[in-house]
Amino acid sequence: MPAHIRVELATDRNQGDPSILMDQLLDQLPTSTVPVSSLQPGASPRLGIDLAHARLLAEMRPSELPPILVHRQTMRMVDGMHRLRAAVLRGDQTIEARLVDCDETEAFLLAVRANALHGKPLSRAERMAAVRQTLAWHPDWSDRTIAALVGLSAKTVRKQRSTENVPQLNTRVGRDGKRRPVKGSEGRRRA
Repeated sequence: MPAHIRVELATDRNQGDPSILMDQLLDQLPTSTVPVSSLQPGASPRLGIDLAHARLLAEMRPSELPPILVHRQTMRMVDGMHRLRAAVLRGDQTIEARLVDCDETEAFLLAVRANALHGKPLSRAERMAAVRQTLAWHPDWSDRTIAALVGLSAKTVRKQRSTENVPQLNTRVGRDGKRRPVKGSEGRRRA
């Protein structure tokens, strides 16, 4: 089995809900043992580390914690800063990791999704920051697609879209990967 899987999000390259595709990819990734000293901080939706939470994790056996996610080429953290801090507090020299091949945008979106699935939940401020960043990178994604990714409602994403300087496009990519008009009335008028 390969030591990594190429991560491709739902864009024009492939079809489907990016959050579901990420969940499936994360489950398929094999684990590797990596030296703690080789890991670098990465782009994270977290605004900081909760040291009390890391101390709590340090009291657990390493086998009880899921592997961290690491960008293979740079050894930058994608997900698992609290678990890494716990390993450092325990004095561990290595940690179990899943290695991913992706660009910085995909790594950030993977981090957002991974934090929405397990562990210490992202705060509302962290989720809103993730919405703003996702809108900047993917203004063509639908509100529901972004909402599923970050764990907020589509209504909240829609409000954020209206307050940001986001290009107003005529079509958006839905959770199924299909491009649709923003205003359905336009299509009904043509029909």
